[in-house]
Amino acid sequence: MDVSERRVMMLRFTVFVFLLIHVSGQVLNGGATNGQLSNKMNIGKPGDIHNPGAFASKPAVPLPRQAHQPYPQVDKHKMSAAKPEGVKPPAIRLSETKECGNDIIKHCNPKIYKNNFAILDCLQNDFKIMDDLSSDCQHYIWVYKRNLTKDDRFDYAAQEVCKSELSQIHECSQLEKGKGLIIPCLVDNIENVTGNCHTYLEKMARIVFSDYRLIYHFVDQCSVDIEQLKCGRIGPADENDVHTQGKTLECLANKIGDLHDGCRKQLLRVAELQADDYHLDRQLYYACREDRERLCADVPAGGGKIYECLFKHKFDKMMSTQCKEMVTIRQRLIAEDVKVEKTFYSACRKDIKEHGCNKKDKVAEGDFRRANILLCLENAIKTEQVISNECQIEMAELRQDLMEDYSISPEILNDCHAEILESCENGLQRGGKTIHCLMNLARPARDQRKHAAQSEMSPKCRRALEALIQEADPGSDYRMDKVLHMACEPVVQSGCKHVQPGDARVISCLMDHLDSEIMTDECEERLMEIQYFVARDFRLDAALYKRCHKDAERLCHAPEWAEPKSMHPNNGPLILPCLYRFMKENDSGHKVSKQCKTEIMRVMRQRAHSVDLRPEVERVCLKDLGMYCSDMDNPGPNQEIQCLQEHLDTLEVECQEVIGNFTEDEDEMPELDVILMKACTPMINKFCDTDDGLEGDDTDNIMDCLIRNKNKPRMDEKCRAGIEHHQLISMKNFRFDHKFKEACKRSVSKFCKNKKSKIDVISCLSEHVRNDTLLEEKHRIDKVCRKQLRAEVLERGEDIRLDEKLVQACHNDMEDRCKDVEKGNAKMLECLKRNQKVLSKPCHKLLFKREQEEAVIGDYKVHSVCKAMIKTYCDDDDMKEDEILPCLRKHKDKQDFDHKCRELIVKREIAENKDYRLNPELQKKCRLDIPKFCKNVLHTQKNDDELQGKVVTCLRKRFIEKKLSRDCNDVIRNVIKDSAHNYMEDPVLASTCEKEIIKYCGDEHEMAMKQNSGGLNKVEMVQSSDGSGKVVECLKQNFLKRIITNDACKQEIQRVIQEAQIDINIDPLLHMACQRDLQKFCGDLEPGEGRRMACLLAELEDHPKQVSQECRKLLDKRKQLWELAAQGKPVEGFHDVYQQIVASPSKNYLLFVICSIIGVFFLVGITCGRVSKRVAKQNKMK
Repeated sequence: MDVSERRVMMLRFTVFVFLLIHVSGQVLNGGATNGQLSNKMNIGKPGDIHNPGAFASKPAVPLPRQAHQPYPQVDKHKMSAAKPEGVKPPAIRLSETKECGNDIIKHCNPKIYKNNFAILDCLQNDFKIMDDLSSDCQHYIWVYKRNLTKDDRFDYAAQEVCKSELSQIHECSQLEKGKGLIIPCLVDNIENVTGNCHTYLEKMARIVFSDYRLIYHFVDQCSVDIEQLKCGRIGPADENDVHTQGKTLECLANKIGDLHDGCRKQLLRVAELQADDYHLDRQLYYACREDRERLCADVPAGGGKIYECLFKHKFDKMMSTQCKEMVTIRQRLIAEDVKVEKTFYSACRKDIKEHGCNKKDKVAEGDFRRANILLCLENAIKTEQVISNECQIEMAELRQDLMEDYSISPEILNDCHAEILESCENGLQRGGKTIHCLMNLARPARDQRKHAAQSEMSPKCRRALEALIQEADPGSDYRMDKVLHMACEPVVQSGCKHVQPGDARVISCLMDHLDSEIMTDECEERLMEIQYFVARDFRLDAALYKRCHKDAERLCHAPEWAEPKSMHPNNGPLILPCLYRFMKENDSGHKVSKQCKTEIMRVMRQRAHSVDLRPEVERVCLKDLGMYCSDMDNPGPNQEIQCLQEHLDTLEVECQEVIGNFTEDEDEMPELDVILMKACTPMINKFCDTDDGLEGDDTDNIMDCLIRNKNKPRMDEKCRAGIEHHQLISMKNFRFDHKFKEACKRSVSKFCKNKKSKIDVISCLSEHVRNDTLLEEKHRIDKVCRKQLRAEVLERGEDIRLDEKLVQACHNDMEDRCKDVEKGNAKMLECLKRNQKVLSKPCHKLLFKREQEEAVIGDYKVHSVCKAMIKTYCDDDDMKEDEILPCLRKHKDKQDFDHKCRELIVKREIAENKDYRLNPELQKKCRLDIPKFCKNVLHTQKNDDELQGKVVTCLRKRFIEKKLSRDCNDVIRNVIKDSAHNYMEDPVLASTCEKEIIKYCGDEHEMAMKQNSGGLNKVEMVQSSDGSGKVVECLKQNFLKRIITNDACKQEIQRVIQEAQIDINIDPLLHMACQRDLQKFCGDLEPGEGRRMACLLAELEDHPKQVSQECRKLLDKRKQLWELAAQGKPVEGFHDVYQQIVASPSKNYLLFVICSIIGVFFLVGITCGRVSKRVAKQNKMK
């Protein structure tokens, strides 16, 4: 149809309506003031649709009985029985009636006197005018409007104008004419009407919606609710009260939650029909008429534009209170039916239908509740389905309104009324602050005093708040929450510019900046309020839901986004832990996707910031938080978690378990330790990026790297403190160290199953490893576990605080002997070792046990100080831990050997020589010799006491006698050689001759040692510069001069002299003086058993001039020492007597004398008989 044809049709229609109205006759006659309708009515042709006053009225017919609608009584004798084709009655204009003529002249413009519709608008559009109307005019207007909907000629006109629409709307076409039902029915279906019929019905709608009793089926469905809820009356007393009729609708809208389904449906239907033009919502129109002029003057009517404008200006100071209240009521109706919001529904109608959001399977007419529609559309967006841009814009505006104004959410208004009244200033806070007040109230108080003062949020209110947050979904776009937007916009501009506005990553970026300098307190507080709820429903984290919802549905039976009631409050927080559990498992059939794993790691890292974001912790640890951590007014990131970790042993069982699980996760993912990562990120970049042991992003290696480097001078103090806290917490339970747990779980379950704390497990496993090593048996602890155990022992040896039992045993000793010594870097342990003799018995006993474990498994101090030397001389992958110190010992006298490392090795050698149990090499190679030759020492000494060098001295004596096994002989030779260089490595000599050393060897003594800084009058540490054995040489010379009178000291010096006689390599001065001669004359001989010494002595005796003067001179002195030592050697048994006789030059004479004495005794015995007195035989027989 072209333009000209449409114009012709419009012209014809106008003429038709004009004729209909013009010939229809008068509606009321002069008797209307007495409550009677005119009976002079004929039906003519359609006239001007804009002048309904031209219609003649039929007798007033009462509404159906069930409607309870009384009307003024009509004199039926005055009614005309004419048919529709009758003679045209005179036209009636409202301005000409005596009931309303004066009122119309008073209030209306003369230009509209001929237009009854314009007059109706004039009289009805202002409460003040309605109040000023006479009662007769009010009644006249009421009857007039009622009859417009009931007059059968209007029904006929509707059939003409809306013929095609009626043929499609069977509900209306089948209604009886003249009952006032057809026009309300058409108005009820106005959304399905177009063209001229739509124009006609729009005019009639203003009359229909001016009184609820004129609305199709409304009274039928709502009469009971109106009476019960006291929203008005149906009786004659209120039929003329226009105000009451409007307030009835307002009252029902306010109590929509209490309405029956039928009335609720009718009310929402009315609101839907009013959605297009705000004039149809008479109560809102009356309340907002002036506000519309002030705030929305430039907005054209129709299409719901006025509503939209009023909604946007709701919090404008210029908006009146009455208008604001009516706008709020209108917005609440949107919660029940989105079709009430014309703009939103028009933009999203196709999307709602396409994605099946109205759920007709549950409600025949479709479920158009705001929550259902929004969640469905949001689910489509989150699952990457297509939603029109127009709809997305309207969705965003609606979501913003939800977060800004709590009063438009009926559930919040009803279920949270008490909380708002008591804790949120009765809802007076604007701009979304009331919603955030409720969010803050939902977070439980830590302090018991605050908890008592703070009102507890009811479960209903909590559920309503959770539903609102899911509906508004601020987690996907922080701009949906104006409070959050305003608080965090500066932070976003500073730190999150790279993220596109509206992207869910903005929230994630803000979470990453929680501890940065750009984060403000206000932004952090608002962000945490939102995240508290996001943490309890994984669907609210947009990025997590996008990448993990399929895995969550498959593995954890998680619901879809658009199922708000399917997520039980107690199950919502469990989805993320479920996904995390499957992420850690190695089952290929139940693994999460790689993208989901990345998101899980991100969320776990971000939520480690606060207990509030870990619902599984908060749920069971609230009591413990109040008991142990309530003194933290403003806890920083992760501080509450650290507080609980520090009190782990005293927590409630459930809390202890969940904190234990978190600590395990924290060890596996150091990123969860927010404090540690904040302080250590620069240190990681400094020390670990170029670390040889670091591969990619291996967090295990990162933590190991930090531990290895924590004592370096450039290490940040805060980072060092964080590392130490991590280490201390991991010692509480061996499962808190995931590498240790994974490496040793089989060994622990088999050999240490009753051990719980990490320190106990380490000791238990160390004992098994030590025993298997010393006995040279097959290791019961597997290789992987032994390797990790070595790392744990080294870590424990670095800081005494990591050994809780040792700290308890040595607490007083540390205060008394090492008060100002640093506890880390093994300094405190070294201090205790230096003072071992004066330590308390429990401390001494446990410290010695730790030394035994270190000797076999790992010595932190050796690895720390000698790291470079180990790498240079002992860098063998197959080298065992107990072989490292012997390896270093072999090379310690080299010129390029590190001075500090040599000094430490000497200290370790001193300790080993004091007690052979600290020397694994000696224990293994002398395993048979020790019980054979030194069993008396072992039997007389308690197991837990140090042997003070007695066993080693015993073996040294057997070395002189050449009775040791070959392997043991080699070890003892090295021990003797080292002690010849440094007398402190001969503990028996050092202790026995201590006074003589100080008295006669003062100069050598000062060069070889230094006094304790604490002023103790004893040797504390030997300097490595004493490599020439000058103190021992000094003792030998004084022994030769017979100056030393202490017999015990003399015996020890004799032993040292005799040891050197066996092997020239043991005598450092002699070996140095005769080194060239040895190479010249005895180079082909194997060292040991005195072979090279005998060779050198023979050469001296045969060719004295060929031996160098220095060597010859020193050999002469040594011969004197050997002779003197042989003379003064104490006799310890018959074996020693025999040895002295054999070695003596007069051995033949001595043997002759001994044999003669024995022979004399024998002869006397056989010749002289019994010397004793004889006894009588009788006495013998008694």
